[in-house]
Amino acid sequence: MSLKPDIKELFNRAFGIKPVSFDLPSSSNTHSPIYGNIPVKEQENSSRMSWLGTPIINPVMFKGGKYNKHKPNGSGVELVAMNDWYLPPASLIDFSRSKIMSKTRIAGNNGTIKEIYGFTDWSIKIRGLCLDTPNESASEQYKELLKWEDLADSIDVIGKLFVDKSIYKISIEEIDFKQLEGSPNIIPFTINVISDVPLETL
Repeated sequence: MSLKPDIKELFNRAFGIKPVSFDLPSSSNTHSPIYGNIPVKEQENSSRMSWLGTPIINPVMFKGGKYNKHKPNGSGVELVAMNDWYLPPASLIDFSRSKIMSKTRIAGNNGTIKEIYGFTDWSIKIRGLCLDTPNESASEQYKELLKWEDLADSIDVIGKLFVDKSIYKISIEEIDFKQLEGSPNIIPFTINVISDVPLETL
């Protein structure tokens, strides 16, 4: 019996979305079915590989270091040490941002005059699955996510999807865990975060 998880079906059950096929690529494939028409060259240049032997395109890391955390008795914050941690490979990330502008109607004419003052923070939704792997169980990934969510601090983030948008820090606003019936070792999660800007750069 194959132990390979059907990621496509799991995403459909957890989030109601149907990503491209996550079947394992065979050696005869010229394109990886896990990511659609991604050339083999890009697969080979992938910075990380999953335990299934498939390339992880655009992996995302929460950078370890010293972070603030609320003390259990609520008497302030304390520094805690966090290790580098990669988001589970089965993760999808959505980004959105809007402009800050005022609109003034033009008397006797159509349209408006726009004054643009800047941009809002990036709103980022991370949806993924904690799955058992040889290196880290679903439960361990779940507990690690809770540790990061428990911080009273912005988190240093590393990943091409973030760097392309000049995002180097994020703050977790909300985290949600689901249960899949009949799948106790599969934990779907959704994290809502916003981009943060270090004070020293303002």
